[in-house]
Amino acid sequence: GTENVVRACCVLSIPYLLYTSSIAAVGPNTSCEPMLRGNEDTQYSGEVELPYGKTKAMAERIVLEANGKKLSNGGTLRTCILRANTVYGEKAAFLQELYLLAKAQNGVLNYLEPENTERNHTYVGNVAWMHVLAARNLQLKPDLLAGQVYYCYDDTPSRKGFLVRHQLLSSADPSVRLGSHIPYWKMWLMIQLHRIIRVLLSPFWRPQPFLSVPLLNTIVTTFSFETDKASRHFGYKPLFTWQES
Repeated sequence: GTENVVRACCVLSIPYLLYTSSIAAVGPNTSCEPMLRGNEDTQYSGEVELPYGKTKAMAERIVLEANGKKLSNGGTLRTCILRANTVYGEKAAFLQELYLLAKAQNGVLNYLEPENTERNHTYVGNVAWMHVLAARNLQLKPDLLAGQVYYCYDDTPSRKGFLVRHQLLSSADPSVRLGSHIPYWKMWLMIQLHRIIRVLLSPFWRPQPFLSVPLLNTIVTTFSFETDKASRHFGYKPLFTWQES
């Protein structure tokens, strides 16, 4: 799909391409090495394991390699990438699912991440605003923004993901309270048992996996960043504060 978009830009002489990527294109990797408060220049080695991250990483390479390509009218294609992380908002599906799960457990919100994890969340309105500013400035200052990658960020605290989710949900419903930590070994064992059940039932029924080991490893690995690159390059400032979000 990304190759087709780049090809269309070249044929139709569309000079600017702003691609929405994901932090998943970077990691965490197979060895679950943490990244704490990295930035766009932080070197993070290892192979991305989840299919979503793999496709995003491939798409990023295609977009960056397309920067500087010649267009059919003789012009030049300029490309830029924004990496979103966990985006939350009024209709965020993952928050709705967590809320329903908590209500089914008498308002208790259990969590999987260890106490020492840290990750970033970004409010959807700020992510959208960053796209508007990047698209505008890619045209005004192509020599600065072309070929660049930017993480999406705002004033949402970089801290334990379950604390951010609890604050978001409890602000909407004070009855939601923080529960207990689910041990890694318990979730790993449930995943393996579920895989065995899937194999045994495969001739008759194939239940969908509720979690995989690579996804479990991603959840329990610290992967956060701290940057002001978008502010320096195109004057980005969040439209919505953490309190408003």
